[in-house]
Parts: sequence; structure tokens; C-alpha cells
Amino acid sequence: MSTVSSPLAVKSIEEILNYLDQHNLSYVKVGVFDIDGVLRGKYLNRSKLESALRKGFGFCDVIFGWDSNDQLYDKSEFTGWHTGYPDAPVRLITNSTRSLPFEREGRGLFILGELSGKGEEVCPRGILRRVLKKASDMGYDVS
Repeated sequence: MSTVSSPLAVKSIEEILNYLDQHNLSYVKVGVFDIDGVLRGKYLNRSKLESALRKGFGFCDVIFGWDSNDQLYDKSEFTGWHTGYPDAPVRLITNSTRSLPFEREGRGLFILGELSGKGEEVCPRGILRRVLKKASDMGYDVS
């Protein structure tokens, strides 16, 4: 068994759900990178996952208001006591689906997510997209 997580052949929502059924999995891990690049995750059961794959789900935006030691930033504008740390909308990236070799005899799954809506402005993946586009617009090959 490989100790490195690798992409699965699944790309669509239906393929992911079929994989769960075929391997009798009732949950998956999902994760979002915080402002410091730390992967923050949680488990979703199958029915919540199906809904999240189709419509997105919420993830507490405090991950963009604290540091890697879980200490709150003093002057965060995006989130903080002034906003009540609400859930931010997240979309799951189906082609990021990976096996988890140390869970469920290598059949466990992980799916990466990213903030959408207003949160995309501070999400590391959204920032990367903007930087790559700017570089491309300036004539640099970013492939």
C-alpha cells in the first residue's frame, strides 16, 4: 500500500458517490487551507457530502482570523468579533479527490475545498488564481 495520497480517477459528483457506495464509506474528510497555508478539515457524512458537492457548504471563517497557533489576529478586517465568525461558503473541488492510505484500509477519501463568494478574496487558492492571471496578463507563461 502506498503511503502517498494520489488522485483517484473520479472526477464527477456521481463518480465520488458511487465510490462511497462501492467501498461502503459513510464519511469523507474535506479541507480548506487557512490564511497561513494550514489545512483545516472536517468530516462530512455521505448525505452532507452529497449536498456539499452539489450546493457547497459552510466552514467557519475564523480560519481567516487566527494564526497557525489558533491565536486571533487583532485587526482582521475579513472576520473577527465584529462579524461573529460566521460560516463562509465553500465549494468542493471534485478533481482534488484523493485516497487516504491510512484510513479505511486505503479506501478513505479526502476532497479539497476553497472559499467562494466574498471569502474567495482571502482564500489562498483565490489569491493564487489572481496572481497567476496577473502574471499571464503580463505575458508570463504560468503553466
